[in-house]
Amino acid sequence: MKKKVLVLVLLILVSLFFLFSKKRGSKLEEGLTTIIYLPAKVLARAPKGPQEVPSQGRERFLLEIEEENKRLRRLLNLKEHSIYEGLASSVIAREPSNWFNALLLDKGEERGVKKDSVVITPGGLVGRVIKVNKNSSQALLITDPGSEIGALVQRTRIQGVIQGKKRDLILKYLPLEADVREEDLILTSGLEGGLFPKGLAIGRVKKIESPHPQDLFLKIIVIPEVNLSSLEEVLILKTR
Repeated sequence: MKKKVLVLVLLILVSLFFLFSKKRGSKLEEGLTTIIYLPAKVLARAPKGPQEVPSQGRERFLLEIEEENKRLRRLLNLKEHSIYEGLASSVIAREPSNWFNALLLDKGEERGVKKDSVVITPGGLVGRVIKVNKNSSQALLITDPGSEIGALVQRTRIQGVIQGKKRDLILKYLPLEADVREEDLILTSGLEGGLFPKGLAIGRVKKIESPHPQDLFLKIIVIPEVNLSSLEEVLILKTR
């Protein structure tokens, strides 16, 4: 049994390496996605019920089920109250080379997911889909340095651009005299060609750095509103 688990883990790691590499063909990508997709789904649903869990671990098992149900109820509530059509999806893997930049989701072309579909949670914005396979999709997180989002300060409506910084975010292009404070909530402005809907929570201002004499704009550090390192379920907004 231990040997089978070890082989499965090694297979998943190798599949992840190729899956997130940039030089690959579509056929290879689909094949590797299927390899990792199926074992991940099996492992994710492995606990069959309390009767199959040792008595000393039964309480922990029930607590885990309760927490999962709470997350799913919040996601369902978000889906019902969203003005956009959404698709609930589970996180089945993370990019191995950088824990914070990309997620692998268990919904793909067969469920209507398309490139640039926006990914959210009840807490706020997560990112957008950058690659789609038959049964899975890859989402780029807002913390990726290549991610830029039109943003505004909720309190004053001043607009700028949010860029990823691996773990945090930077709010750019706000003039030195801009009225912005720590703990201000930053929302999507909806001005980048309609990609991100207006009004989604991005994060909160953590720090406003003192400008240098030659600076034209403020340098503002923002903390994501969503804890991106612990995501298990998300909602994919379907593009029109």
